[in-house]
Amino acid sequence: MAANNVTSPYFLALQNKPSSIIRINTSIAAMTVNNNNNALLYCPEGHLLLIDEQGNEIRTIWNCTCYDTALIVSEADPGSKIEVYDLCADHWNPVQTFTAPTSCKVDQQIEKIRFNSDGSCLGVILRQGSQPNYYHWFELRDPNNMTVISTTKTDLGNDQWCWLLTLPDRQFLATLWREKKFLLFDSHGELQETTEYDKNVKYLNSTALINGKYLVVQLWKPDELRFYNL
Repeated sequence: MAANNVTSPYFLALQNKPSSIIRINTSIAAMTVNNNNNALLYCPEGHLLLIDEQGNEIRTIWNCTCYDTALIVSEADPGSKIEVYDLCADHWNPVQTFTAPTSCKVDQQIEKIRFNSDGSCLGVILRQGSQPNYYHWFELRDPNNMTVISTTKTDLGNDQWCWLLTLPDRQFLATLWREKKFLLFDSHGELQETTEYDKNVKYLNSTALINGKYLVVQLWKPDELRFYNL
């Protein structure tokens, strides 16, 4: 871990050795997405599928976020479409749809989208350009109409992939895949701190927070889940 003057409890935890490490298969995962448990979000190689209880594909998903009864799904293509679903409905038809330029400009892509901890805002990482010269930035948005509330002035770099984790107190934690860097955003969407991860790791994937007690970091090469005590 890079030695820097961090103050965030999440970044301080990352400076310690993980409390446990689990070897994983990074290509497969699955989770239910509604209270009725009649739909499953399944992750085979390279994409997400929403499937019903018979195993039928409902739709392919690039990125999604949930809060209460709202499921928001975004596409990966330039001018990414955003669809809003009601998890209490008896159908899988969107109740709202946002297209360019409301979702994003036609030459931009939504990389990640997440509700904040109280559902009042969305954190969005957008991407523009082409590999290897991607340009990423972070926005706070109103989930009701996708209006941009604030935009970071800091370029997140030209990494190929970014991930985004919702934290308590309406904060967000972003991770950069190749650069192996963490970025902490406050409730106003301002960049608060950054820190680098273990340079012996090849790729830094996603993160998770368990019961407010553990920060879990998913790695690729090595394929591991690393647990850090908070």
